Amino acid sequence: MDKKSTLTAENIQAQVNVEPEKKGLYGKIFFEWEIPESIKHERSFLWYLAMIILAAALVVYCIITANFLFALVIILAIFIAFLKNFAPARDIKFQIVEDGVLIGNQLFKYNRIKNFYFIYDPPAVKKLFFSIKGLYPTISVPLHDMNPLVIRKKLLEYLKEDLEKEHQTLDDQLETLLKL
Repeated sequence: MDKKSTLTAENIQAQVNVEPEKKGLYGKIFFEWEIPESIKHERSFLWYLAMIILAAALVVYCIITANFLFALVIILAIFIAFLKNFAPARDIKFQIVEDGVLIGNQLFKYNRIKNFYFIYDPPAVKKLFFSIKGLYPTISVPLHDMNPLVIRKKLLEYLKEDLEKEHQTLDDQLETLLKL
């Protein structure tokens, strides 16, 4: 018997170069990739100037109308935006696992997810959305170079797909439009 005719599981796996299925804390890991904690937008000098003028006008209006609490909220929002702009964005591990969807250390079990949908219009938008039951906002996940068809096929085993959604959520649209 020659060496080529003896095919064992190890030989086949070595020939095909297939990675063994990974198991994690929440069962089999079907897909995983890194997503940014927040998106860094390219902002021009004109954008910064417009936001400073808008914030100053709102603070002046608050002082004139004696609405000091709103002025404080505006100042805090400016401070938070400033910190967010200059802090480095870290990457978070995103996983689709046997028990649900794992974002960082937070697991959303499939029974807590109402449905999912894709908005795929490259290069502008390549995102996966999850509608969570209850008072949670819709979760948007950038797909990067992941194949949406393969992900869709696996998610359909656990969740319903919302085929009526054709646009990003309003907060995602505002984030893109206003570069927030």
